[in-house]
Amino acid sequence: MIQPPVRDDGLQIEEHRTFQEFFWRAERVSWVIFGLTLIAALLGITGSGGMLERQIITVADGSVDVPRFSRWEASDVLQATLAGGGSERRLTLSPEFFRTFQVEDIDPPPIAAQGGADGLVYRFRAASAQPLVLTLHLRAQYPGIVSFRASVNDGPAQALRTIVWP
Repeated sequence: MIQPPVRDDGLQIEEHRTFQEFFWRAERVSWVIFGLTLIAALLGITGSGGMLERQIITVADGSVDVPRFSRWEASDVLQATLAGGGSERRLTLSPEFFRTFQVEDIDPPPIAAQGGADGLVYRFRAASAQPLVLTLHLRAQYPGIVSFRASVNDGPAQALRTIVWP
């Protein structure tokens, strides 16, 4: 049996110093990548909460709160607030929205949904003058970047973008 040489410190072990230094460098790089991923998750970039997860557009007749980051095949929510006044209120979403997202439920349910020049128009009836808060439960069908437009009560359409992670 071949004995390893005795080192200067008196230990008789065989070591591969170049491999060990390479492994230490790889370990440090891995820790940096893990730390950056953790920070991204805390900020909401992974689509599971955080201050960057959602985006809100505000127009004269209300606001639309959509996910900035979503996950493929995961449930998500679009919330819209339609300003009070008048008996009928409308939320319009462009066709690009429906190419990626499936609307599973709308609360409260619309009285009608019809195709228009700018996309699908959901019509809601409200008896009070209070703002109407809508919740659309969504599920992303495909990963990718989705650019779409939304408008409230036939106002100007606002551009939105959602990144759907695989």
